[in-house]
Amino acid sequence: MTTMMKLAFIALIASSPVWCVTPSAAANDGAFTFTLENDTLTGSDNNYTNGLGVTWVSGELDAYDDERFNRKWGKFWSFLPGIADDGSNTYVAWSIVQEMHTPDDIDNPNPPESDQPYAGILYVDSVLYARNGPWTHAWELKLGVVGPASQAEDVQKWFHERIGSEEPKGWDTQLPNEPVINVGYTVGHVWHEGKVGEAAEWRLIPIGHVGLGTYFTGVGFGMYGEIGWNLVEAMATTSLRQGFNAASTVGVGPVHGWSVSFFGGLGGFGIVHYLPLDGTVFKDSRSVDTKSFVGTASLGFAVRHERWVASVAASFTTDAFETQEQAAEFGTLSVSWFF
Repeated sequence: MTTMMKLAFIALIASSPVWCVTPSAAANDGAFTFTLENDTLTGSDNNYTNGLGVTWVSGELDAYDDERFNRKWGKFWSFLPGIADDGSNTYVAWSIVQEMHTPDDIDNPNPPESDQPYAGILYVDSVLYARNGPWTHAWELKLGVVGPASQAEDVQKWFHERIGSEEPKGWDTQLPNEPVINVGYTVGHVWHEGKVGEAAEWRLIPIGHVGLGTYFTGVGFGMYGEIGWNLVEAMATTSLRQGFNAASTVGVGPVHGWSVSFFGGLGGFGIVHYLPLDGTVFKDSRSVDTKSFVGTASLGFAVRHERWVASVAASFTTDAFETQEQAAEFGTLSVSWFF
């Protein structure tokens, strides 16, 4: 893999929450989001160790020409619940994502089979969003590959060499090449909102998720809260793996002025199958038995100005398998630009 290709991967789809000032009239503008998730940001180097990717979110689909691919793609999936409801505004998002998962001891060329296996995953995420008042619906199609074809080994070794970090030596034991196919549905609702004093606002947003496929099969739920000044009507999200992918830029557009907001969330997943831990579906591979329930928590802040958004978050999980030495934790850095 060339240096330029590796640099192109240093981003991740997980758009952290961004909410702030009243949107401008250019709310039909789309957005690019560049995100990095890494566990060294929280002082660890194991389990879900790195996430890289880029996301493009469209403007409202009715504003596009009938011959545009985005418009045709939205119409093709219009039979899905929530997408063609009266009053709904529909958007599409496309992401290129790379994930890296490693055991606790990356210096061991043959890590114990009781630990998190090495797993590199590369995929394209296509998400169709429908916003209708306080409700947001998101239908996701994930297509990609797990294994050496993901190039995760090359990228991690290259990055560790550049920053002078320890070389990961156990990638020869990683999960084998296998296609990744997953569908998912996520729904969020602005449940309660109000004001604090003259300027600050707050809101509470419950989110539910269900997934089926070779990457994740199970259900998730969570409650996110935010407080800030002149909040934008954007759906909250704290990471790629906890709810909406890029919903914080959907249907918002550029804003005037500055704003800062703070957010936190609690959630959990009931898990039937999770690829990075349970291993591949059609081939023999290393694996550990994922617990049936894994809890999550997140905390962070976001800043928005004109066409730019920047956010920082930290996410934490409970132990995901019985022999886990340290629960996964990682930080998220995200930058979005409205075009």
